[in-house]
Amino acid sequence: MNQKIIIGNWKNYLNYEESILLSKAISNINISNKIRVMISPNHLYIKEVNEILRKTNVEVIAQNLTSLESKSDTGGISAVNLKNLNINRSLVAHSETRLRQKDPQNILNEIIPIGYQFVLCFEEIDQIPFDLLTNNFEIILAYEPVWAIGTGETASIDHINEIHDQVKSRLKDLSLNIPVLYGGSVNPSNSKDILESKFVDGVLVGGASTKIDQLEGILNSI
Repeated sequence: MNQKIIIGNWKNYLNYEESILLSKAISNINISNKIRVMISPNHLYIKEVNEILRKTNVEVIAQNLTSLESKSDTGGISAVNLKNLNINRSLVAHSETRLRQKDPQNILNEIIPIGYQFVLCFEEIDQIPFDLLTNNFEIILAYEPVWAIGTGETASIDHINEIHDQVKSRLKDLSLNIPVLYGGSVNPSNSKDILESKFVDGVLVGGASTKIDQLEGILNSI
């Protein structure tokens, strides 16, 4: 059975106490075997959140990467240091980080050879470096039209299907087995329709993932 992937990106919405409370609430959810859940908390609290969720089926992932190893990189986040915290996957090139880190290709060139897992966000198909992608470890793609992020405006199902179909066709031509998620104002009222599409392998959820009732609504929509 192909599981749908649900990723909750908490961005910078929650403080320490809120992050801990939400993590504990998530740890008590009975998650269907039809889905895989990943949570991406504020980096400041990622160790504590991971400790709470480590005995569950929920994977904690990072929100961004700036380098493979520690170096002169003020404010940077390295894959090596994340692995030291047992964080084995990160979002890469989310539109909100792409503003500060224009081209993700440099970091991809560093982490792909060592097999560090990532979720590559894209707004346009030509932002996907198909030539770098591989089946050697799990890579996930996430389509996030920038106009739909945090605006309450969700892309139409027809538009989502069109973009996902194009990406999947390219992946198939390259014999790449990579899931493609949708992100952009996903919430309990639209998640069922989005997740029922044969072209959508899951969703990347922003603000709704920081509210336990909305998150559960999305998880229960499958």
